[in-house]
Parts: sequence; C-alpha cells; structure tokens
Amino acid sequence: MKYAIMLAVPFIAFTSAAQQVQVERIFTNAGYPYKNLIMKAERVELVYTEKQDKTTCRVKVYNDDTLHQGEQVEISSKAFSNNPVKSCLARKNAKQILSLL
Repeated sequence: MKYAIMLAVPFIAFTSAAQQVQVERIFTNAGYPYKNLIMKAERVELVYTEKQDKTTCRVKVYNDDTLHQGEQVEISSKAFSNNPVKSCLARKNAKQILSLL
C-alpha cells in the first residue's frame, strides 16, 4: 500500500503540470491609459490567435472577482507585434475599464 501512494503522487503531479497554459509576458510602452490599466489591475490577459498575416485578439482585465474585457478585434500581425495591448484594446475602452478599477 505504501508503494501505491508513492506512485500516485508523481502521477498526480505530472497530470496537473500537463494541463497548464503557456504564459507569455508582454510589456507595453503605450502610455496612458494602457500602462495605468496594467499597473492598477490585478491581472491583464491578452488572448490572441495568429493566422498568416492577421491576428485576432482580445484583452481581459481582472480586478478582485470582476472581469472586464474588450471586444475581439482582427488586426495585422505587424500592428500586433509593434503594440499588442494598444492594438487589441481601443483607447476609449481602456479608459472606461480604467475608470471601473
């Protein structure tokens, strides 16, 4: 019985590690309101998919137990690589979310 428990622990640890999502850190120098939004929020996620020369993305902002998110937009891959947060979240929406934090 002791050996069964010892084998179960590494298996559980392996399966939980396999389900983790890859996280990539993106830094922005876009200025107001984007920098303030990132600094004030608990967590900011940039969800995107790339297909050829187009990128579809959305920004999700978490604060406490509340989720605020921008609309899904399709932009060029070049615009996304230059300013990902600014390209995926309209300035008006970023200011509105910032006011709610």
